[in-house]
Amino acid sequence: MSTRRRFLAGAAAAGATMLAAPALSQNLIEWRMVTAWPKGLPGAGTGAQRLADRIGVLTQGQLTIKLYAAGELVPGDQNMAAVMSGEAEMSHDMSAYYLSKSPAFAFFSAIPFGLIAQEFDAWLYAGGGRALWDELGGQFGIKAFAAGNTGARLGGWFRREINAVSDLRGLRFRIGGLAGQALAKLGVQQMLMPGSQILPKLQAEELDAAEFMGPVNDLSFGFQNAARFCYWPGFQEPCAALQLQVNRAKFDELPATHKVAIEVACAEENARSLAEYGARAPAAIAQAVTQQGVVLKQFPDEVFQAFGTASGQVLNEIIENGDEFTRRLAASYFGFRQQTLLWTRIGDQGYANMRLLAYDYPKGS
Repeated sequence: MSTRRRFLAGAAAAGATMLAAPALSQNLIEWRMVTAWPKGLPGAGTGAQRLADRIGVLTQGQLTIKLYAAGELVPGDQNMAAVMSGEAEMSHDMSAYYLSKSPAFAFFSAIPFGLIAQEFDAWLYAGGGRALWDELGGQFGIKAFAAGNTGARLGGWFRREINAVSDLRGLRFRIGGLAGQALAKLGVQQMLMPGSQILPKLQAEELDAAEFMGPVNDLSFGFQNAARFCYWPGFQEPCAALQLQVNRAKFDELPATHKVAIEVACAEENARSLAEYGARAPAAIAQAVTQQGVVLKQFPDEVFQAFGTASGQVLNEIIENGDEFTRRLAASYFGFRQQTLLWTRIGDQGYANMRLLAYDYPKGS
């Protein structure tokens, strides 16, 4: 190649580089994600960071997410307001935290005696739930995605035994959402506070019982050090779906590839989070019982039936007092629940029951 041609080729390459760099930098987007979790909280907190990082990877660094733990940018209970106003572009929390805005939000987090995790995903992705969630979010200028799940919850940590419905009367119980409203019908005093405040209140005997996010997170907060009795099963949240909320106007402005990246990252985290909680819960419970003296007890049938009756009353009130959308949403959710009862009973539940029979089988290490 002649000297002149080499010069022209080099100049062209340099020019292309000079043009490409500003164009690339103009496409870089940095968003803020606020969360409801303390920094590094096992499961939910680490999952939120993993989700933020994954979005960055899937967009090849074009969309980066800076994560703020609860209280770092806004108080944890102000996440949705921050997303709606644009103070933050997205939040990682639970839909049920926003019942004061609409009771319909409960259906996309957890309903007492409602769907378990597998059933919830089936309703959301293949049973019409996704379209209804978009419709609800549209009323508030947000778009939400399932972005994690704790799976089944414990019934709670109690400072004294619960042997009858009468033992619930006057109980100061840290329990949120619709479940707390249901227990109030049984004489329970519903107490609301973030997870970090629960242990000090139990230790000061200002709380009689508490539930938060299941064994992995409950034990990390140390509830077992102040409440000796751990009851199961949890009725309040048969699954607890975590969500990513995104400012709808900001989301609509994104390139199509970025929108897909967010959706894919959320679906991946939804599955991975449930797997992580499922893998860590058995060891957490075993440690609490064998090393920390926790007494694991099942709720008496009478008590659990009372939970169900009270929950039904609260849910019927939501339907009766709700607007047209809430009634339509409830019809979809409860209709799917009714349809899936038989399959869950003869499928997963039936197998799980038979697996408890006595027979010789490998136990592993």
